Amino acid sequence: MYDPKELWKEVEQLQEILHDVVQKKGAKSPDAVRAIQAFRNKMQEYNDLTTQ
Repeated sequence: MYDPKELWKEVEQLQEILHDVVQKKGAKSPDAVRAIQAFRNKMQEYNDLTTQ
């Protein structure tokens, strides 16, 4: 099981990656779509952990 603080750090890292990809390649680029999905998945994982 993850530590919520560590999981939140991962969420923040993915958010930064997403921001960079969107700025460089656009929001509809395949890389941005993958980054968005990774961010959403990690955010869902965090929400699932903290709402138990």
